[in-house]
Amino acid sequence: MAPPLVVRPAAYRQFAAPKGAFCLVTDEALAHGVVIEEPHGHDGALIVAARPGDTLQDLLATRIPEAADVLVVRPGAFVTSPAPAAVGSRRIAVMPCGSTPVEREHLRYFLSVLERTDPDAQAARADRFFAGLEQADTLRIVDAAQGTTCALGLDDPDLEINLQAGVLAPGEQQIAPSGEISVLPMPITGFDADRRLALDGELTLRGWPIVHAGYDRALDAAQDALFRQLLPLHRHPVVITVTAGAVTACRPGTGHPGAAAAAKALETLLDSDAGYRPVWELGFGIHTEMDTVPANCGLNEVYGAANGVLHLGLGLTPFTRFALTFLCPGSAVVDGADRVLLGAGGARRRIRRTNAPGCGCH
Repeated sequence: MAPPLVVRPAAYRQFAAPKGAFCLVTDEALAHGVVIEEPHGHDGALIVAARPGDTLQDLLATRIPEAADVLVVRPGAFVTSPAPAAVGSRRIAVMPCGSTPVEREHLRYFLSVLERTDPDAQAARADRFFAGLEQADTLRIVDAAQGTTCALGLDDPDLEINLQAGVLAPGEQQIAPSGEISVLPMPITGFDADRRLALDGELTLRGWPIVHAGYDRALDAAQDALFRQLLPLHRHPVVITVTAGAVTACRPGTGHPGAAAAAKALETLLDSDAGYRPVWELGFGIHTEMDTVPANCGLNEVYGAANGVLHLGLGLTPFTRFALTFLCPGSAVVDGADRVLLGAGGARRRIRRTNAPGCGCH
């Protein structure tokens, strides 16, 4: 028998200065294999075993105390963010593990990552990122090994910048482990294929791909097949051309057959549905105390290596059949003077950023 998953509330610094009870929300099938260590500072702990049809909003109304810090780990469900009125003063951290086939040992690993998460260090890293962002007219995404460059304009007043990092305040919701900055053409809860980021140039995709399938288990086989077609990306780069925020071409980054196969798979997907062509999200993983797990695992998205890792998103469920995330650990984001998001002097642009209630794929 596999050892139980151990949840250690006292180690989760997202919940600074604990208030009320600690509550773990998980699936009925997983609940019997989880133990909670005695929390320090919380008024006790409880496990809420959710049935397949239970929503987080329903559980908040019926089974979760009004004064609670809540960790949601539901690999068998797609968790949507409850309304602020339902959240009340609770603090909620959601492990986004319902849209990819996250395994038990992946959960064990990412619970350990959650223990190593330093929200204050992540907030400081994010502040440095925003300081550079506010002083740049245009950013460039550069992959020196492939010789690719893509410009990102920042003048769109509707640009949405969402931060998933820092200590949770009462009433806030956040992913767990935290550590992501997202740049989108509109609020994260919507989708419009005609809205575009001001992206022009070439981007190099390399690293573990992530194929989200939302909450539709009927797509499991097709999801796995697409992941395997894109899997060569973790060793062999593919270069995409982006024009006015949409992918217009893709090519192998090297002469290796794996690069050609991954490029062909991506090209076929783009041709199958125009909804995949907009670069819907530019993300920056800033969790520097973790590794990626070698699988189709949505929890890899916050991976930040030593200095942050760019990722980009194509499609968004349920508007497209799948949502894809491509890690780009070989790319750097630089300002006009080739400084990595650094700069001083000059007029500061106010960048509108939000701590959104949730992400698109839980």
